[in-house]
Amino acid sequence: MPDDPTHARPLPAAEAPSAGSPVPGGHLLTRLDAHVHSWASDGPAVAALGLMGVPECYSPPEKVYDQAKARGMDLVTITDHDTVKGAMELVERGFQGFIVGEEVTVYFPEDRCKLHVLVWGLTPAKHEDIAALGLRDDVYAFARWLREQNLAHSLAHPLYVQNGRLAREHVEKCALLFKCFEIVNGAHSSIAVEPIRAFLDALTPDRIDEYAARYGFEPIWPRAWEKGRTGGSDDHGLLNIGRTWTELDPVLGTDGQPRKVTDPAEFMRRVMGGFSRPGGDAGHSSLLAHQFTTVGANFYKDRFGARTSTTGKAVASRLLRFAGIEMDKPSRKRMAVAYAKRRLLKRKKTHPLVGALRQSIGPVLEQYPDLRDRLRPDEWTGGAAISQHDRMASFIDDLLDGLRVSLAPGARRSLARRDKAAMIDHIAAYAMVEAAQLPYIYSLFHQNKERVFIEKFTHDISSPGSGASVLERPMRVLLFTDTLGDVNGVTRFIYNMADIGARTGRDLQVVTSTNFPVAESAYVHNFKPIAAGKMPKYENLEFVLPPATRILRFADKHQPDAIHISTPGPIGLVGFLTARMLRVPVLGVYHTDFPAYIDNLFEDPGMTFLCQKAMRAFYKPFQTIFTRSKSYIQSLGAIGLDERKIVALKPGVDTTTFSPQFRTDRIWEATGVPKRSVKAIFVGRVSVEKNLPMLTPIWKQVHEECRRRGLDADLAIVGDGPYRARMQRDLRGCRAHFLGFRHGQELSELYASADMFLFPSITDTLGQVVMEAQAAGLPVLVTEMGGPKEVMEDGRTGHVLGHKNPEQWVDAIVGLIADNARRAEMSRAAIDAMQSCSLEQSFEEFWAAHEIAWRQHLATIGITPKSERQALVEVRDLSGVKAASV
Repeated sequence: MPDDPTHARPLPAAEAPSAGSPVPGGHLLTRLDAHVHSWASDGPAVAALGLMGVPECYSPPEKVYDQAKARGMDLVTITDHDTVKGAMELVERGFQGFIVGEEVTVYFPEDRCKLHVLVWGLTPAKHEDIAALGLRDDVYAFARWLREQNLAHSLAHPLYVQNGRLAREHVEKCALLFKCFEIVNGAHSSIAVEPIRAFLDALTPDRIDEYAARYGFEPIWPRAWEKGRTGGSDDHGLLNIGRTWTELDPVLGTDGQPRKVTDPAEFMRRVMGGFSRPGGDAGHSSLLAHQFTTVGANFYKDRFGARTSTTGKAVASRLLRFAGIEMDKPSRKRMAVAYAKRRLLKRKKTHPLVGALRQSIGPVLEQYPDLRDRLRPDEWTGGAAISQHDRMASFIDDLLDGLRVSLAPGARRSLARRDKAAMIDHIAAYAMVEAAQLPYIYSLFHQNKERVFIEKFTHDISSPGSGASVLERPMRVLLFTDTLGDVNGVTRFIYNMADIGARTGRDLQVVTSTNFPVAESAYVHNFKPIAAGKMPKYENLEFVLPPATRILRFADKHQPDAIHISTPGPIGLVGFLTARMLRVPVLGVYHTDFPAYIDNLFEDPGMTFLCQKAMRAFYKPFQTIFTRSKSYIQSLGAIGLDERKIVALKPGVDTTTFSPQFRTDRIWEATGVPKRSVKAIFVGRVSVEKNLPMLTPIWKQVHEECRRRGLDADLAIVGDGPYRARMQRDLRGCRAHFLGFRHGQELSELYASADMFLFPSITDTLGQVVMEAQAAGLPVLVTEMGGPKEVMEDGRTGHVLGHKNPEQWVDAIVGLIADNARRAEMSRAAIDAMQSCSLEQSFEEFWAAHEIAWRQHLATIGITPKSERQALVEVRDLSGVKAASV
């Protein structure tokens, strides 16, 4: 065998081709989809469906044959689960170029680890022998029987964990038991393809001898290190037949001309000889979802089609065509009669979901003309619309969006009229719309259930330095945030981390869902919300219902190694769901002290207690919880979080964006603020939780004191929020200017052109704006509560003042307004202090914590360095970081 037995053996250079030798000739390749199912596979695909009597396949054998031929297969097989009933139907009817196959379920007797083995060339008698001899319960006896009968076979989806028992040792034993392995399976994830290929590539005579000595038995087949390799669609719904296959190069005929290998027995001999190679596509989540959907659609037609109402039949007949299923459509006459009956008997109106479908499906389908063309009955051999997996998944997403929009007016009317029956109908309609996503969500989770096993298997079989081990590739992180359209410190922190990640070659992708504008970037992904609304009293904040399925599908394609959750909102919940799906560690930042916010807003101990409970429940599963200041480590511990998981992240500020170099009087001319005065500035959300109700009377007193002493001072409020109107009204005539949100260079100029920064918040975990102000050269005044006091030096770069001592604030502000030299001294100190707060250093600490969490997660599943190279990880040790698998 050659080093790569997936390719046909080359001819010896010194020899002339002889009859039967493989020769190049792509147009003469012989192909067989070696793994296909028919209606005879009548067991349930999922145990729960077995309780309902749902079989795993409805495909008629003749249609299996026709679709395989239509898609270019030269030979055809059917490999039903533990039966040859479907295959024998074609044999008895004389179909040519057909191979009887079976997917045989077998077990390791010592631990009941379950395997599937494809066997070809069976007869009904040999099929019966498998049961009669008790071979299913003993894989060793089964493998010896295959050798005695000289039956072609292939271990199906070798890395598929079927009953939770599969381990590397089982796969190694299979190398001694079986001659062929299935490399590409059209229903299972592509993540298994390269690992099993690498495993087979690494087999040598010495490796086989090692396995034989380890497991105590000799290989069943000669030259056991030379494996045949196969591919098959594993189709269960007439969707993917012929899209994955096993192929052979042409051979020389007796006339010296290349020919296809059209004899089934010869084809299988060559597969067993190692001449074959797999081709086509591996599976993915949408494909699996569509297989489940097709089976469900067939089940519906068989069990309920005849009992469906006339209107229901009309709708069902149209929907079932997407799966290539024909159902008799009621005639126009029957539809008219049904409508008249309903009117005559004064029955309730059409169910809202039916009406929404009528309204939505046509316009959405117009955007997918390729799918529309596949709704014709004569198109089934090329594949039903649902067989176009990526397009169909997008169509379903758009259709569900359309249905939600169509249902909304009726739902609002039912609420306005207090029509209970209509409300129930609309609730049921929305429930069915969301339930339509369940096959996709289930498939996403199902396709990722082998990820941990495959990563460990790949690591175990790979040589250090080969690049195959997960320890030898860069980490990938997905960051989920509910706040990216807002203008605040959290948003700037996320953009800063993402920008530095991109500059330094790290794979950090940001996921959000908002209708607010988001800066376009290759590493920021904004998914349009299913529904969105403004937060009460916070018009610049949004509460959204994110498109969870779309986001999960994106995460599945990206395959991150760690999930970072920035906010405990709807997007954060999807992030947590993603971590569960992918079985990776989850980390996050405690950006906002929500219990303190609730306490300030409502002054209700009960609501504050419930908020603390919610925060504890949300953050408890995290492997690492970042806080932006050390003072919050104890606060988080006080609400019941493990302080050993909490890491104070080194703060950082962009000293190029926020710098004294942006100082200019022109910014005040543009905003209508007198340019000669001393200016105090606040930047942030104009809201109660920022403690601005305290700043309002303070500035009134400052204004009066300045007027009394002849000092010229103004207050600039940069931002917006629910308290703005009240504050603007209360400070009318007090030289307070409300500038709204400002961005980019304009914001940089406002910072740099002011003279001091006022930040009375008592709930901020850091106060990024406090660092930005100091970087721009402003003395800062903050309270003794929260994180801002940790990012300034009291008496040197500003003042820490009591949050219940407004007189102290008035004295400090007026004192700085009157003392130009003191302001200048503090300005220089603030600029100097921020030079050591590098964003790059903050990012490296941020990234290192994720790296540690990922590596610790890998260690919990047994993936540890096998060499010094794998152990060399460019991360600093962070005390308190502890990670495990979600």
